[in-house]
Amino acid sequence: MLFSSIPGQADLKAHLIGAAREGRIAHAQLFLGPRGSGNLALALAYARYLVCKEPGQADACGVCASCSMMDKLAHPDVHYSFPIFTNEKEKIRTSDDLVGEWRTAVLKEPLIDETAWYGVIEKDNAKGIIRVSETHNSLRKLSFKSSQGGLRVLLIWYAERMNIEAANALLKGLEEPEPGTVYLLVSEHQDLMLPTILSRTQLVKVPGFSPADVATELMLRAGLPQNEAQSIAARCEGDLLEAKAMVERTEDELFIFFRDWLRACYGRKVVETVQFSDHFASLGREQQKALMRYALYIIRQCVYHWQQAPDLIRAMGQELEFVGKFGTLLNDRNASGIRQELETAHAHLDRNANPKVLFMDLSYKLFGLLKAA
Repeated sequence: MLFSSIPGQADLKAHLIGAAREGRIAHAQLFLGPRGSGNLALALAYARYLVCKEPGQADACGVCASCSMMDKLAHPDVHYSFPIFTNEKEKIRTSDDLVGEWRTAVLKEPLIDETAWYGVIEKDNAKGIIRVSETHNSLRKLSFKSSQGGLRVLLIWYAERMNIEAANALLKGLEEPEPGTVYLLVSEHQDLMLPTILSRTQLVKVPGFSPADVATELMLRAGLPQNEAQSIAARCEGDLLEAKAMVERTEDELFIFFRDWLRACYGRKVVETVQFSDHFASLGREQQKALMRYALYIIRQCVYHWQQAPDLIRAMGQELEFVGKFGTLLNDRNASGIRQELETAHAHLDRNANPKVLFMDLSYKLFGLLKAA
C-alpha cells in the first residue's frame, strides 16, 4: 500500500510524510477513522514509508527491498495484530496463526472492515478479541533486533477489540517503548478504548472521503458514468467501502424492502412485520447493517423534504417519489425519534444483538413514532 494508491486525504498524507522526514515520529499513533475511511490503508502506507530504504518527498520509493516485502505485507520488521477467535483444537492462538489469511484479505481490499474479516475466517455474526496472550506475543517480537536495521513497527488493527488484560499489557510497551519501535493502532471506535491507551497515543484523525474523491474513485475503478458515481458518492457519506458495496448490490432490493416494511409499520400490520423480521434475520450481519444505513439515508432525504430543502435531496426515481410522500409524515414529534431508533439498531447490530428480536423491537417503536405523524 502506497500513499498514492489511496484517493484523497492529501493534507493527512502530507502531515504524516512531513513528520517522518523531519524525524518527528511519535512512538505510538492512533489512526482513528470511521468505516470505509481508509484508516488501515493509511497506516499501512505510513508503515511502508517508515521502513522504506529510499523514501521520497511524497511517498515510499516502491522499488527497494523493503517496499518489495511490504507489497506482500511480509516485511520482517512490521508485525500485525488483529481480532481473532482462539481455538486450541485448530491450534489458533494468536494473529500469527491467521496472518496469511489476513494478508490475502487486506491485499484484496485495503478498506476491509472487521465484518468482512470474520467472513473470511468463517466466523460471521460474531466479534473477535485481541487477548493478553496476543499482546505478549507482539511485545516479544518487538524486543528482537531489527532484521533490516531500521524501525520495528507493530500495527494493531481494530485496537478497540483488545480486552482489558491485553490493553493493560500494551500500556507497558507504550510507556517504556523499545528504542526504534513504532506502534500504529487502527480504530473506528474511540469510546471502546481505555482512556490510558488514548492518552499515550498521538491521534491521527482520519476523515471520511470527500464526495468528489469517492466519485472519482468509482469512475476510475468501477467504470461508472459520472452521474451514477456522483449519486452514490452523495449517499455513502464518505464511506468508500459502502460506496463499492452499492455498486455491487441491487439498490432496488433495499429500497423495496425498506419501503414495504415502513408501510407495514405505518399500518401497524403485526403479521406482515413479523414476516419482515424473519427475512431480516435471514440476512448476513453486513446486509443487516447495510439496510440500517440505507434506512438512515432515506430518512435524511425525507427530513430535507420536510424542511423544504430540495437542494440537499440526492434521491432519484422511485426513491424520490417515496421521499416526497413519506416526508409529509415527519414532524417535530417523530423525526428525531425515528433517526435515533435506526442509529441505535445499527449500533446494536454491531454488538451482535439478536437480529430478529432487534428488528421486531424497532418495528414496534416505529408503530408509535409513525402514529405521531
